[in-house]
Amino acid sequence: MYRSIDLFAGIGGIRKGFDNAFGNDIETVFVSEWDEYAQKTYRLNYHDDFEIAGDITKISEKDIPEFDICLAGFPCQAFSLAGRRMGFDDDYKGMCRGTLFQDVVRICEYRKPKVIFCENVKGLTIHDRGRTFKVIKKAFEQIGYRVYDRVLNSRDFGVPQNRERIYIVAFRNDIDSSSFQFPEGNSADTCIRDILEEREVSVKYYLSTVYVDTLRKHKERHKAKGNGFGYEIRDLDGQAGAIVCGGMGRERNLVIDKRLTNFVPITHIKGEVNHEGIRKMTPREWARLQGFPDDFKLELADTHLYKQFGNSVTVNVIEAIAKEIRKVLEMAKNKDGRMSGNKGEWSELYAFMKLLSQGRVYAANEKVEKIDSVYYPILKIMREEQKGEQLDYVIKEDEIVVEVQSRRIMTIDRNELDEQADNLLKQIATHSGSFELEEVAAFANGIKVTKIKAPSSDTTDISMQIQDIHTNYVRDVGFSIKSEVGHAPTLLNAGKTTNFIYKVKGISSKQAEEINNIDTRNKIIDRMAKIREYGGKIEFCGMNHDGFKRNLIMVDSSMPGIIANMLLYFYDEDIKDCKTLVKLAGERDPLGYGDAAMYEYKFKKFLCSCALGMKPAKVWDGLDEANGGYIIVKADGEILAYHIYNRNFFEQYLLDNTICERASTSRHEYMSLYEDGGEMYLKLNLQVRFR
Repeated sequence: MYRSIDLFAGIGGIRKGFDNAFGNDIETVFVSEWDEYAQKTYRLNYHDDFEIAGDITKISEKDIPEFDICLAGFPCQAFSLAGRRMGFDDDYKGMCRGTLFQDVVRICEYRKPKVIFCENVKGLTIHDRGRTFKVIKKAFEQIGYRVYDRVLNSRDFGVPQNRERIYIVAFRNDIDSSSFQFPEGNSADTCIRDILEEREVSVKYYLSTVYVDTLRKHKERHKAKGNGFGYEIRDLDGQAGAIVCGGMGRERNLVIDKRLTNFVPITHIKGEVNHEGIRKMTPREWARLQGFPDDFKLELADTHLYKQFGNSVTVNVIEAIAKEIRKVLEMAKNKDGRMSGNKGEWSELYAFMKLLSQGRVYAANEKVEKIDSVYYPILKIMREEQKGEQLDYVIKEDEIVVEVQSRRIMTIDRNELDEQADNLLKQIATHSGSFELEEVAAFANGIKVTKIKAPSSDTTDISMQIQDIHTNYVRDVGFSIKSEVGHAPTLLNAGKTTNFIYKVKGISSKQAEEINNIDTRNKIIDRMAKIREYGGKIEFCGMNHDGFKRNLIMVDSSMPGIIANMLLYFYDEDIKDCKTLVKLAGERDPLGYGDAAMYEYKFKKFLCSCALGMKPAKVWDGLDEANGGYIIVKADGEILAYHIYNRNFFEQYLLDNTICERASTSRHEYMSLYEDGGEMYLKLNLQVRFR
């Protein structure tokens, strides 16, 4: 499994190409994009369980999770042939866009990913007589990468668009990338006719007679001066020019489409709709020119969509390059059998091996103690190492039979598997951070295992077929794995989605500025204390993300209010323990239930929902994704399960073992007073971690 980050993400074109090439073997763990409209289109099409970060220059490299592949389509305006060619000195909307490349270097120097991928305009190669490009390549080389670059044309990769761009691929020096080659491309036979809308398009895309006349005069003036600027009507059996976000981008790719039947304008135009059939391409047609599939959602106004696709990349080209990158990475992995991960990730492989050798998993009580009389026989464990191919590890008396579509491919001795699992546990205990275990990896590869963990986007970490000892009922179930061997994992990850909004009364603008300027080591506690010192009253009034609010209401209609009050206790009184916080809520009864037990009962349901599949930014249907339950890998290696049949024990375990945690205030944009409509507000963030 490869982890990627998507910097200067736009609408996710580069990610789309890599997702196509890597399939289930890649997961995006961080996204940064500063344009709010691009963010909206991105969120419509990618349903991550984290929030899109904004200005990358304000985000510390330490706040970005570990990753293997960096995707960076850093802004092209500074290097465009049609721009001002100011490069590293170009300043746009308060951001020094020409230097944003340096943030790519800063982040990659700290995290040292396997691969860095960049796309930019062809003009980057000649900017400042080639010096800018040399600086970019040199920067990657200085932080330990071998750099490859190539100009490719989109028209050679299955789309009818003449679009040349420079592509940069940098492999970390310890990876043998000598076999890497850019794809040649061989699909130049597509034409504009292939990407046109199948049905008659709206009259709004057809030019007015006055505008057509203006364009013709404009072109004649430039032609007389020897310039090539001006509108262009494209041959439907030919190819489009490069679509761009500004200037006359749309007018340089006009088409003749005489299918229009209703010439009554629906927008304010001068003159009337032309009867020659001259129209702009639609946003969907631009999407197709860039290789985006038709199920890519386009819901914003056309103005934004034209800009977004003009700024985006050709997915087909990205996918072709990504496939070549994957070949190198897979070759390097297969060459030495490397597997790398942290303690928690290696614990998932341990759980897989140990459960196979044991052939059963015991239930746990609320104190995480084994219940000897309750266990679940495991008939087989299922893994998908390659997309579309399931391996079944079928448990027999003395051996494990590995099958593909009921066809036996090998056997594993259960005693040997148990010894290997115990050895892995010992190795995990002696390491920290992210580490490799060569002997373990060699054994794992030998039993057809190449991944140590499931994608973080999956709530199910292990899938198995179990049998009920009382009814003999057999079913396939998925469990989430939580390890006590490594660092305590989060139950609910922080994001801007998990911000709760409070109205603050009794604080002036001057006082708010003073409070926001508090930058002590314990600034969160100190800011809250100062608000109270000035007599400020903090009242919950809403949530930052409607989707998360909906999910909480799905758990219980009062859940937003319950958590909002518990968050106040957490930030105001520095109480982290969830059990203590919910007890305080019961004693103070902010929602007026008149029964303290109501708070604990409802909050347990929230914790359980988080554990079994509910995520803040993803619309939740109320169903458990981990439909088996939760598996606990204890520090001594014992593996116990909270099956959904034992939900009461599980809920009590969650309440007893979770805390609230403060996340980065800058990254998640909370803990600063702000004014809106004459009122003062404050955001507090929710993150829940196992103790």
